[in-house]
Amino acid sequence: MRTSGVPETDVRRRIATDMADDVPWNRVLNSICTEPHPLGVEMAAAAAHTNLGDVRIFRGTKRIERKVVQLLLDLLGHPGGGSGSLVSGGTEANLIAMLVARETARARGTLTDRPEVVVSSTVHFSFTKVFGLLGLTPVVVPVDDDLRLPAAEVARRIGEHTVAVVATAGSSEFGVVDAVDEIGPVVRGRNVHLHVDAATGGFIIPFARELGHDLPQFDFSVDGVDSITIDPHKYGLANVPAGAILFRGAQDAGRFAVDSFFVDTPVHNTLLGTRPGSAAISTYAVLEHLGRDGFRSLTRTNFEVTAHLVAGLRAAGHELAAEPQLNIVVVKMEHAVRISQLLESWGWIVSTSKRFGETLRLVVTRHVTREMVDEFLPVLERARREVAAEAALR
Repeated sequence: MRTSGVPETDVRRRIATDMADDVPWNRVLNSICTEPHPLGVEMAAAAAHTNLGDVRIFRGTKRIERKVVQLLLDLLGHPGGGSGSLVSGGTEANLIAMLVARETARARGTLTDRPEVVVSSTVHFSFTKVFGLLGLTPVVVPVDDDLRLPAAEVARRIGEHTVAVVATAGSSEFGVVDAVDEIGPVVRGRNVHLHVDAATGGFIIPFARELGHDLPQFDFSVDGVDSITIDPHKYGLANVPAGAILFRGAQDAGRFAVDSFFVDTPVHNTLLGTRPGSAAISTYAVLEHLGRDGFRSLTRTNFEVTAHLVAGLRAAGHELAAEPQLNIVVVKMEHAVRISQLLESWGWIVSTSKRFGETLRLVVTRHVTREMVDEFLPVLERARREVAAEAALR
């Protein structure tokens, strides 16, 4: 740290210089986050000083967090009930869900010395962190031909050590939605916690279903679902970081509780003690401003652009790895990693998966337009041809 400070103008200039190296959104095709809504940005800036960990001071901000939780519960099929908290994102939400599952089993007297969680082979990598931290053993179920977690196999894998099952409503790699409406009935009544990771799909599926898209029901309207992860900072257009963990039971969020030891300060139900109130304010602003109609309109546009992208890819002779259910398109492609690297050198960001090689993953969200797709597709073809030529010379 410097002895004497730097003038504000110099600080702004230095930061602007470094941030100029960030890739602009109109070249990003790999992110399920996007530029947040301007109203959310404005309100987050106004709440930059707030801390949800100190509710004696920021009592109004805390009240808005409770309003956001109720709005999200309403969105996810549980109006007027349930519990939950805003958190840093999907990883923390999934961790708290598994903590609650473990502690619920302990309270029931069913927790063994080797607790297990049934997951799909495509479960999000955050669960690798979660299981390592909590001492949980994953029971990995291969996905079916549609890349979904098969309910019948879930039923077969539940045993005396099982404390939870994790289903995914919008995998981050393929955008695939597990048949939660089939998994719920096979879990219900077996003293096993059913958690749905809807970090990606939580702000897509409800509105897509309203638009007539054939997607499984995944929320608390499915009997057996105990908790849901949802990320407002993805398709919810809130500022980063803004995640949420929601529970069916009014007291479930309290199953993970840590006393702060300060008088008149309530227990913490999240891992973070200091939590930015700006996340609650940003999320509330966007939810209230857009409403269901606004999100339905955004979802309609995202699906239309996705269809345009798929049509362009197929017209160019590309084969998809799976029929996209949401706004994630995965393309089979030889030398996918090298093509991704070449595209990045030209300023375009796409992604590939270590688990599913020889594929390119393209994500459509608010900043991806038809015009951007039309600009990208010829660049992709140029990259594919150049990489094929490189490979032929080896």
